[in-house]
Amino acid sequence: MQIKPKFIGIAAVAIVIGGIIIGLLSAQGILPFDGLMVIGIAILAATVLVCCASTIMLGSVASKIPEYGDMEIRYDEGMEHYNNEEWENALLIFTELAGPKLNHKRALYYAARCYAQMDDWENVKKFCKAYLVLKPKDREVWEMLSDAHKKLFEYDEAEDARVKASKLPESAKDN
Repeated sequence: MQIKPKFIGIAAVAIVIGGIIIGLLSAQGILPFDGLMVIGIAILAATVLVCCASTIMLGSVASKIPEYGDMEIRYDEGMEHYNNEEWENALLIFTELAGPKLNHKRALYYAARCYAQMDDWENVKKFCKAYLVLKPKDREVWEMLSDAHKKLFEYDEAEDARVKASKLPESAKDN
């Protein structure tokens, strides 16, 4: 279980505010502690909490860097097949990169394009929809989804996708 950075920040702020309150109450003689010492310890504890959490998060990101490098190499291989119009070979790589969670945007996009070239409209729909979950303002993919629905005689869905595409600017691909 990973703690979200927002909660770590909230905990650090709560520690500092709690330390200041206890420190002020101690300075007034209400609590039997050294006020400045309590404030110092609270600030130190909050700093340690934030630093440790940052180190852990950086370590988890850094451990994935080689994986991203390997994925980029595979993506380049897939693009080479795609540019050579070797749809099946490109598709193998793009579906591998998309993974079971279908969460690699570029791989989803090019897998949908490969399926369109192979007239596999059900899979075009599947990959377009997965892509649009990640990037809903892509006009070109909405248009591709509309075309896939048309090819499958799903005219209502095609019209819905076409309307969504028409509401987006031409350059939505760059956003």
